[in-house]
Amino acid sequence: MKLGNVKFEVSAHSNASPEDIIETIVNWKDLPEYWHGMREINKTSGGMFLVRFAFPGEGKMSYICDKEISCCTENYHSGPFTGFKRIEISNNGSGSKIIVKWDVQLSLKLLFLKRFITRHFRQGTENALRRIAERAEQSIALTAQA
Repeated sequence: MKLGNVKFEVSAHSNASPEDIIETIVNWKDLPEYWHGMREINKTSGGMFLVRFAFPGEGKMSYICDKEISCCTENYHSGPFTGFKRIEISNNGSGSKIIVKWDVQLSLKLLFLKRFITRHFRQGTENALRRIAERAEQSIALTAQA
């Protein structure tokens, strides 16, 4: 493993279906609602996005969602880290299992904060998964009431 590599996985359960989860996260404009480390996201040319993070820094990323395989990937091309964050959703019988896989390389200026950043990203991911699951489950409840 490289010195600045941050690689981990976090999973959660939701009572919502994989289809409901993917519909919740497919719109790139909604990402900061779930991922509070993203302050702002704006579309630029060539399918790229400029992200302003909660900590000082900006990065360029692409966002690819594939509804067929229930997977969304943020590919970070430049900024304080490069690499990817992938959200995979599968049916687990009584709802969905959501797995988030991080594999990023920290920039040199963040290298000395690796332990803190890893812990911070992990906690942020757990919180984001809770928010995503809650939103998808609320959508089901609203649909059932209609």
